[in-house]
Amino acid sequence: MPSLVGTTVAANYLKTTGNFSQFGTRELAFISISVSGLDTTYANANSTFSKTVRALQQLVEVYFVGTPASGAVVAIIAADTSFNYDSASAGVGSGTGWGLLETALNAGVGTGTFTVATLTASGASIA
Repeated sequence: MPSLVGTTVAANYLKTTGNFSQFGTRELAFISISVSGLDTTYANANSTFSKTVRALQQLVEVYFVGTPASGAVVAIIAADTSFNYDSASAGVGSGTGWGLLETALNAGVGTGTFTVATLTASGASIA
């Protein structure tokens, strides 16, 4: 059989897309979690960082948590286990924010005001 690579029949053959995180696994989401005091004493027992990680584990499936710096930390979570919508009234999959996750972290940790943002992997960095 002749090769169809380069023809309109196989126009999408051997192509891929950027920011693809599903390789026979769940889709992953890269997020930044910010709250004041997160990095100052992160290695101490029951620190804000420790409380944040424990609260996050109660809310989503966590694959990775980095070392905090400047009041923020990067985490990789399973996208289908996360509150990736702005509020309870918005409905699942609605909105672009992390309002419910922020609210749950605020309640779970009990100190500070959390801000969660979506990160994108590009080149050699995640920003």
